[in-house]
Amino acid sequence: PPPADVRLSVPEKAVSSAFPVETPCFPLSHVRLTGTENFPHWLPFRRVAQQGENHCLGDKGISRLMTQLQDQLINHGYVTSRVLAPRQDLHTQTLKLVVIPGRIRHIRYTPDSGHYIQRFTPFPAREGNLLDLRDIEQGLENLQRFPTVQADMNIVPAEQPGESDIVLDWRQSRHWRVATYLDDTGSKSTGRYQGGFTFFLDNPLALSDLFYLSGGRDIHASAGKGSQNDTLYYSLPFGYWMASVTASHYDYTQTIAGLNQAIQYRGKSKNLSVQLSRVLHRNADQKTGLNGEIYRRASRNFIDNTEIDVQRRETAGWKLGLSHQHYIGNATLDARVTYQQGMRWFGAQPAPEEYRNEGTALPKITQFSATLAGPLTLFSQPFSYQTQYLRQISASPLTPQDRFSIGGRWTV
Repeated sequence: PPPADVRLSVPEKAVSSAFPVETPCFPLSHVRLTGTENFPHWLPFRRVAQQGENHCLGDKGISRLMTQLQDQLINHGYVTSRVLAPRQDLHTQTLKLVVIPGRIRHIRYTPDSGHYIQRFTPFPAREGNLLDLRDIEQGLENLQRFPTVQADMNIVPAEQPGESDIVLDWRQSRHWRVATYLDDTGSKSTGRYQGGFTFFLDNPLALSDLFYLSGGRDIHASAGKGSQNDTLYYSLPFGYWMASVTASHYDYTQTIAGLNQAIQYRGKSKNLSVQLSRVLHRNADQKTGLNGEIYRRASRNFIDNTEIDVQRRETAGWKLGLSHQHYIGNATLDARVTYQQGMRWFGAQPAPEEYRNEGTALPKITQFSATLAGPLTLFSQPFSYQTQYLRQISASPLTPQDRFSIGGRWTV
């Protein structure tokens, strides 16, 4: 299973936006904020500060306004930054507030942490930068991508005001895993019972990277039919980015009855995909990402060792997708839109269907998907649910490789 998303949070305090009536109070015509240039320009500091203008505020009112500004910092992940009020004369009808940025002094590991890990690549937070909880969430997700790794962190105040140290505790129990499977998901024509293995290397280059080799085949299939598949995968996170490469190979053989003798029908396919993705935005409740892919696919089919030329496929292209994940209570909504464009790259050839206008190896496909999943309790028993919507749009006919099915082993 994929690793769980890291969602760090701080206790929320309900703060009323109404200012109390106080005596004494100071009429304010302007609230002046300094220090905001250290933060993203889209943070609503000015809008919140304006709420205190044209009011008569006392100690409690000023404190409430500062708390509202402080909450903006905390809600956007700047949990060590502070809003302060320097000594001043409020008879000028101007309230001066200063935003003190909370910065990272050092990022270090605990003495008990493992040593086979590099911090710079997987962890987007940098020494000297603003301490942003979102950077720490992303870094922890990268560091604990595997079930063999446990990662945690603490924020420790430093000697200088506004500075903190991030102390990471990272431990890896082992660097490899093996998973096996045996099921009946195959077809009767190529072997119903399938078995295989996956060998994982977790963090092989000390970069929180992942490599695995997967292989599978039919089990106890009779002569004249069978299937075999192999997959190589490698991925490397670097901050908010993730790069991955996938290569796979699939062979199958089946025998069909002919007029005078049995006919052997077999095929083989190869796929290569290079992907690059980036998290564009994240907060405590949602995450948005952009991903791109370049792919090449090839397949060939044979009858009694004679290739069927009209079934040869060599295609290539690119994909660009936007994904969004939103936590709604205990449920999770995953939405995605992807555009695919076929290209004449890497020796790609026209599809035979192009000569009859029945398909193309240069498809322009837009795909929409949405999945809602979450826990459910019925009759005091825990259950889970998942519902999915999938839509594919293309202005031209598609070859079988680019179509999608709406039914399968687990769906109807």
